[in-house]
Amino acid sequence: MNEGIWINNSICFLPEAKAVLVQSSVEDKFDESKLTTRSIDKFKVPEWGPGNLLPQIVLDLMDKAEIVGTNANFNWKVGYGLGPKLVKLIRDEKNNRVVDYFDVTEGHEFEWFERNDISMYLMETLTDLSYFANAFPIMVFDKDFKQIETLRHREAAFSRWAVDDKGDIISMLYCGDWNTPKDVIEYPCIDEYNAITGLNAIKQVKKLHTKRNRQVCFPIYMPSPGRPYYSYPSWYSIFRSGWYSNVVSIPALKKAILKYKMNVSKIIYISPKYFEAKAKQMSIDPNNLEKLQEMRDAVVEELNQQLAGNENAGKAIAAIKELIPSGSTAVEEKYITIETIKNDIEGGEYLTDYETGANVISYAMEVHPSLVGATPGKNSNSLSGSNIREIFLMKQALTFPMVDRAMRPLSVIRRFNNWDKDITVAVPEYVFTTLDQNKSGKQESTNAMAK
Repeated sequence: MNEGIWINNSICFLPEAKAVLVQSSVEDKFDESKLTTRSIDKFKVPEWGPGNLLPQIVLDLMDKAEIVGTNANFNWKVGYGLGPKLVKLIRDEKNNRVVDYFDVTEGHEFEWFERNDISMYLMETLTDLSYFANAFPIMVFDKDFKQIETLRHREAAFSRWAVDDKGDIISMLYCGDWNTPKDVIEYPCIDEYNAITGLNAIKQVKKLHTKRNRQVCFPIYMPSPGRPYYSYPSWYSIFRSGWYSNVVSIPALKKAILKYKMNVSKIIYISPKYFEAKAKQMSIDPNNLEKLQEMRDAVVEELNQQLAGNENAGKAIAAIKELIPSGSTAVEEKYITIETIKNDIEGGEYLTDYETGANVISYAMEVHPSLVGATPGKNSNSLSGSNIREIFLMKQALTFPMVDRAMRPLSVIRRFNNWDKDITVAVPEYVFTTLDQNKSGKQESTNAMAK
């Protein structure tokens, strides 16, 4: 009997069974059933996902699936439009309605805008909102606490909340490594619903003198029902549903088919929890890597034998399932799932599966595949220019809430710093049109302003 061939650490080819075993742990990385509040130094820190490392988990997964990273980048780039501009509004004298605007290129407002590199601030903030649905900008007072001197972005991946004994957020914590947190930086957090009052309250307190103590965090997040501390993008469902796992496993399977001339009729998905339960049953020390590998190889060989040949047709495979709490009920999690597939080894294996998975992922991330230039798969069809233009306009409109949240700190700053009431930051965008409307096929429009 041939042993299983490990293609990588999570995929094994079972030649006798004509099957591929895929050990997928992505879903487990999003298990929120055991989230808690950690004590780190003097702080109480609500966990951001399992191990308090969800941003790091997401970034690692995005690196392994080109379509996920491309879609996330596309979403923030659409929101960025032509980038932020400092403008002065022109109003209708009759009803005070804004009718036009022009660029501001001088004055203290322009100096503040240029000094703070608002273009980079907006890029970074929109990126964090697209990836994580949370952003953590920092406002810095001048030395006299009279104005906000600086607006800076802080990486969401390295930011966490600190709460008091009641569970209310009191500050933002910044650390370069949440695996072994040290040298944690604390920023007081102001109430985003009452920001001006909060800033004025700090302004009245003259006991803070260092630059560190002049910095406060202004929370930005997208709505996420049922999550009191960290918002989650709805597109994280691709990790929990299994579509992400299916899509990222296909390139490895394709490579293995070419290398080993595999004739595959089944794919076996097995949860790491199965191996954990098996090791516990066999009283294997979790730290004994050699014994764990022997146990894993034995499980693979057992599956290979049970699924191989006609004489084993109809035989049962013992597997484990677990009931996972979900709201007021529970759902079953099967530790082993077997899928029968058709494989004709003609060079197009799994392309339909990949195309379907890629389209589901794009749907979850609200990106029409044609907008990024191509639809994965061998039967890809492009849309007409008119259809693409209308879809792009819809996409621009749907990014408005994200841009609005990213602009919120600028709205607070312009009021707190007493800017001219008609000077603001706007985010123009291209509106693609037909050639009979504009010879270039595009014209400029305004998406959002710091009002």
